[in-house]
Amino acid sequence: MPVIKSKKKSASSAHSPGSFFRSHEKVAAALLQSLEENDAEAFLEILDAYLKVNRTKVAKEANLSRTTVQNALSKKGNPTIRTIAKIVHQAVA
Repeated sequence: MPVIKSKKKSASSAHSPGSFFRSHEKVAAALLQSLEENDAEAFLEILDAYLKVNRTKVAKEANLSRTTVQNALSKKGNPTIRTIAKIVHQAVA
């Protein structure tokens, strides 16, 4: 793919997707919106992305094993509502 240079010089800033998932307020708003829109796939996608950034921290604070947190949202996972509640609580608290 060729590199295209802009004629105008403009300031750009680095984008860090991980910074979004470190903000409990932003994650909580995104999770709530997905629930309000009845979009379970978006809810799981947001929660999974959050856990990719914060898995160890969530596991420790939710008093769950890291493996439990990892498996909770996997295709083979079958978490209880309590496990999901603990994970979501840590995401939005």
